[in-house]
Amino acid sequence: MPVRVPLEFADSSMHLARPISDAQGRLVAGIGTCLSARVVGLLRTMAVQSVLVAEGAGVDQWQTVRPLEDDIRALEARFATTPESPALAALREALRRWLVARAERFATEQTGDTAA
Repeated sequence: MPVRVPLEFADSSMHLARPISDAQGRLVAGIGTCLSARVVGLLRTMAVQSVLVAEGAGVDQWQTVRPLEDDIRALEARFATTPESPALAALREALRRWLVARAERFATEQTGDTAA
């Protein structure tokens, strides 16, 4: 199973688990492409934030994007010790919506419905 890794943690020991296309649908990097410095630089210019890499690519847990449930739990824990206020409640809800939208985008990318 592929692992999602923020581009900042990508290194040359990792290989893409999914192809990456540009906005026009042209293939930029295919499955198995080594994430060399040149490839990572190209992906950065395309504003790619994270990539799916093949499992077993030497990815440590802290380098991966956490599942939505873990992110929500961490968000709630972060706000648990803070006194409730309307502003903080709005901030927490905005962060929750962003996390859910990101998870949905990642799920769509993983099923192959869109380009990276």
